[in-house]
Amino acid sequence: MCGALLLISACSESDKLTLSSGGKAEYSIVLPDAPTLVETTAARELKKHLDEITGADFAIVGESKADSSKPLLIVGNSSLVKAFLPAVDVTQLPYDGIVIETIGKNIVMVGHPVRGTLYAVNTFLEEAAGVRWWTSTESYIPKAKRLKVPMLHINYAPHLIYREAFYKEALSNEVFAARMKCNGDFSKITPQYGDYHKFQYFVHSFYPILPPQKYFDKHPEWYSLVNGKRTNQWAQLCLSNDAMREEFIRNAIDTLRNHRGMDFISISQNDCHGACQCEKCQAIVKEEGSESGPLIRFVNSVAEEIEKEFPDIWVETLAYQYTRKAPQKVKPRRNVVVRLCTIECSFSQSLDEGEHNKSFREDIEAWSKIADHLFVWDYVTNFTSYMLPHPNIHTLASNIRFFIKNNTIGLFEQGDVYCDAGDFVRMRNWVISRLMWNPGLDENQLIDEFLTGYYGEKAAPYLRQYWDLLTNRIKESEVYLRCYMKNTADWLTVPVYAEAALLMKQALDVTKDETLRNRIHREEIPLKFVLLLENERFKAYEKENGSSPVTLPDPETALTEFMALLKEFNVTIIREDFSPNANHIQWVEQLLRSKLFPEDKQD
Repeated sequence: MCGALLLISACSESDKLTLSSGGKAEYSIVLPDAPTLVETTAARELKKHLDEITGADFAIVGESKADSSKPLLIVGNSSLVKAFLPAVDVTQLPYDGIVIETIGKNIVMVGHPVRGTLYAVNTFLEEAAGVRWWTSTESYIPKAKRLKVPMLHINYAPHLIYREAFYKEALSNEVFAARMKCNGDFSKITPQYGDYHKFQYFVHSFYPILPPQKYFDKHPEWYSLVNGKRTNQWAQLCLSNDAMREEFIRNAIDTLRNHRGMDFISISQNDCHGACQCEKCQAIVKEEGSESGPLIRFVNSVAEEIEKEFPDIWVETLAYQYTRKAPQKVKPRRNVVVRLCTIECSFSQSLDEGEHNKSFREDIEAWSKIADHLFVWDYVTNFTSYMLPHPNIHTLASNIRFFIKNNTIGLFEQGDVYCDAGDFVRMRNWVISRLMWNPGLDENQLIDEFLTGYYGEKAAPYLRQYWDLLTNRIKESEVYLRCYMKNTADWLTVPVYAEAALLMKQALDVTKDETLRNRIHREEIPLKFVLLLENERFKAYEKENGSSPVTLPDPETALTEFMALLKEFNVTIIREDFSPNANHIQWVEQLLRSKLFPEDKQD
């Protein structure tokens, strides 16, 4: 059933089920007599939204008090599910799997015991009732005193068991995270909304598990030999050292004993190079044809011991930078998950085609041949500047499908989680979340739906043209669009910028509703930032061509207005920077002032 198609039966209006009529609920919501936390939440969510849609008061009752002579909305694994769906064993459903089934005039909504029933209800509200949750605070709830829903036959489970969209909107509210069907470690969803996958150490765990400050003085041989010297500075562990491995295993198991309820433990290299160059480690590298050889052998031995006491915990490791190439002989154990990272990739081209990402494509395909379970850390923003246009949305869907095709069970989509207003971050989060749940969805339909629903029907065509314009330009330029880009000079020409700015202006001009105008106004930030940041390039174009479609007659006023715009939309972090004294607003104003008024620089 994993990945099975969602099916909504085509039916006439007369065939649809009427949940309410004239503001009166025709259905009761039925829970098991002893519901789980998630089932209780699911029923409350269903009632809340149906009440809001219809103006009616939908009752929630236990199964023993349900009037079976009347139509029922059956939520959770009650005896009614067994009666109506005898072939469905909820305990055997795939992870996060859902079942929504119309039986006569009754509708059953149930799912995998962890959180599936809540996902089933949320899917029903989306697919049958037309609810859309755009952000944690903004949604579309239709109004219909006479609410009719189509016949539903949905039997589905996602390919990805771990789904995380690393955006501020995604992680600011557990209810919204659950509605987006995200369940990653950073979401911190409480049990009543389905809980989340817990990592012990999210990444780069070698030194947290075997800290040099505790061990290095007595056991320098446990750490990397680099340039003939044992070191713990910008280095790793000596993975072939048996005594080190024994102590590492003891520490890893101890931390799992002290942190119960973990789903994953990361046994992964530090965030640097510095692989051990000792004779024994390098002999394994030579035999395996990759630095991943000693890593996977080491992780396998750790995972074997962990499995004895914690058989349900995944042991995750990295295939990252110098370990990205798959080994030739050793294979990851059944409880090992290998996480690849797209940090070196180009996001102007899809990963499954084009020359930019050929080496990564070959690496993940090689890993998928030897590993049944992969994890991907994907980069979907520009960490140098969250404010710059970053037209990679055309690659998001195909990349997610490519990951799944290559045995990926977990996906961490790292967006600009620290930023309130970047490059259409709310649309990105919504589209990515929907695709992680169901990669078979049409990404263009998703984009159009969000543009129309969130920015308004009148503005949507202009915003769609805006995105198509930037997307086509990035493709034509063949620029290597990294996740670290300082400016747009390599691809965004002055004429294209002018057209993009006009489309944004037209979207604003046709929009009268202040809420919608405010949303569009926020999306102007990237274009305004480009004009200030790259003013010298724009002036050079005008000088070379005698005229320009883009001018900045009053830089000081433009800078003042831009800084006010950042304040208006609560933008406090504009790039990846975790230093304790970072003042991003002051920094960006100084940066832009230096670009606009270079003659004021002090020698």
